[in-house]
Amino acid sequence: MSYYKNIIHFYDQLFPLDQNKLDFVNTSPTKQKILDIGCATGALCHALYHLGHEVVGIDIDKKIIDQARGLNDDGPTFHALDMLNLEEHFETAFDQILCFDNTLAHLPNEMAVRQFFKAMSKVLKDDGVFKCEVVNYDLVLATGMLELPVIKVDDLILKRHQCLEQQCMECYTELVHNGEVEKNCIPLFPIRYEQLEVLLNEVGFTKIKLYRDFMRNTPEGNHIYNILEAWK
Repeated sequence: MSYYKNIIHFYDQLFPLDQNKLDFVNTSPTKQKILDIGCATGALCHALYHLGHEVVGIDIDKKIIDQARGLNDDGPTFHALDMLNLEEHFETAFDQILCFDNTLAHLPNEMAVRQFFKAMSKVLKDDGVFKCEVVNYDLVLATGMLELPVIKVDDLILKRHQCLEQQCMECYTELVHNGEVEKNCIPLFPIRYEQLEVLLNEVGFTKIKLYRDFMRNTPEGNHIYNILEAWK
């Protein structure tokens, strides 16, 4: 079942482009080639393009990619593509590869994350950087914090609840719009930060920095998201 099933028409209202996220990526004064994995409606891709970068966005959901292409901007390139198939689709290397909005946790298990990291490292330039945002599952698993913050925008309310099932989690979403409720459920892999470090090291990433937000602030343990940068 698609993650976007009940939120596709309201995605940009619920998750508007974060200026801090844009600044986190836009750190080079020169043009870069950037790949955004799990790009959704492409808001970040379009913003980076207008800042002078060459941008490619991919998402496994064809409907959300069609929506990204429908912004009437011929700058970024979008593909409906599985993140595990990067090597088959891209021959040239990227300066930055992005994987935000907990996209990584949509992979089914550690083996799939390892496979993704291997493929990702091969299409990243030797001096490139991988940037990732994933839920701080160390906090979730240690404290039992299964409720993510409720999002309220105008007449929209989005609730997200996670349920731990052995080595995976089920994420239940509930969207309330004009009094009507739409529900969805998707599986997530609760990957810990130590696992991320080990798997990135395996494929040649020797320098990894962890932050609690896109302003690169030092982690304090109780932050909801892990933001990281990794270099070969």
